[in-house]
Amino acid sequence: MALFIIAFICVLGLIGFILYKHRLKLTGKKTVKKVCDDETMESLTKVRDNESMERGTKEDAGSSSSCAPHVQADVHSQPSESVGDTNIEELRKHAVQFNIDRESSHPGLTVSKDCKTVRDAPDYKHTGEGFPYELCAVGAQRFASGRRYWEVDLAQEDKPPKNYWLIGVTKLGHFRVKDRSALTPSNRCWFLCSDGDNGFYTNTDPKCDPSVSLSLTPRPERLGVLLDYGKGQLSFYNVKERKHVLTMNITFTGAVSPLFNPGVGDQSSLMILDCPKPVETPVESSEPLLRNSSDA
Repeated sequence: MALFIIAFICVLGLIGFILYKHRLKLTGKKTVKKVCDDETMESLTKVRDNESMERGTKEDAGSSSSCAPHVQADVHSQPSESVGDTNIEELRKHAVQFNIDRESSHPGLTVSKDCKTVRDAPDYKHTGEGFPYELCAVGAQRFASGRRYWEVDLAQEDKPPKNYWLIGVTKLGHFRVKDRSALTPSNRCWFLCSDGDNGFYTNTDPKCDPSVSLSLTPRPERLGVLLDYGKGQLSFYNVKERKHVLTMNITFTGAVSPLFNPGVGDQSSLMILDCPKPVETPVESSEPLLRNSSDA
């Protein structure tokens, strides 16, 4: 009798277990272990998805990192047009005097004793094609604040204006480059270049900015350069014509030096000038520094 009761209880338990499993299957409910396992997998999937998104974001940022710190869309290295005469005397209030750093100049350059004039050396042979970007020299002074202005003579007396030159600023101190690819905003170089029959152009990052070409007539005989470090601007002026050429908008991240390259084959040298002190006008005078010839 006792064995019959035990057997009957076991059968009831088995039937109850089968009904319980069947009920779970019909209602879609999960066991505690299954729920925990699924929640764990879901959590891991979300983590992996988030990590993938973060990696994708970083890769996208990294792919454009060479552009982002130095290129401002629609403004970087874009010419800023100016109408009318430029007040050169006002610019000269910010004039600075400096020399060329002879020690860091390319060996293919001849630098004068006063370190104010530079040109291609007589024995230098330009074997490459195009502009000789390697023939660079920098100013001995570095600037990290304020407004700084200097002028460069590009046409000596009884000689035609230079056809080849490169003028700007750079954070680099030594140049051992052979092509334009090393002199980009990503490498902290900004300049205006006169490349003979190829015209005038600014340097850009090929992957970030289109090349900016200019048509300058007449060819500048004296170029003025204004570095406004605080505003992040580098401006160029045709001093003789009293005309603004262009302004480059730049994000500076350290001290920069004036940059020069005299090119090859020109009769004239490239000369850094000591700007004359501007004529001070009386405070009570309302006459402009520049007047139209018709007013004389």
